[in-house]
Amino acid sequence: MKKILAFVAALTLSLVAYADNHQMIKLSELPAPAQTFIRKYFHVDQVAYVEREREVLHYDYKVYLNNATEIDFDHQGHLESIDCKRTAVPEGVVPELIASFVKLHHPDQMIVEYAMDYRQQHVELNNGLELVFDSESHFIRIDD
Repeated sequence: MKKILAFVAALTLSLVAYADNHQMIKLSELPAPAQTFIRKYFHVDQVAYVEREREVLHYDYKVYLNNATEIDFDHQGHLESIDCKRTAVPEGVVPELIASFVKLHHPDQMIVEYAMDYRQQHVELNNGLELVFDSESHFIRIDD
């Protein structure tokens, strides 16, 4: 019985901590670069909700659109990733070298997900194939 109570207590604390770390905010509370990105590539009416997530030293942001698209921004409002599920990532989001590579080598496919960090960029095509590029948009490999 003590184990069950300890488990319930731990689960409750976990849920409270999660709720404390994730907060719904207004679109206007996003950092300026993130607001600019949303307005450039999407209509503001498409935004379902915006979430601010507390990290160790800062906040990150996630924007959810009505069509199930998820967009992640870092604490400064710079794009980290965009997942459009089954629709194409808007033209201009993915660097031109990567978009050209995909058009040349996978002409019947579209980019549905794009993510980047300080070393690499990843794109996922609508057939599930994931392509990896370096920080300068040069192709590295196909990822499983």
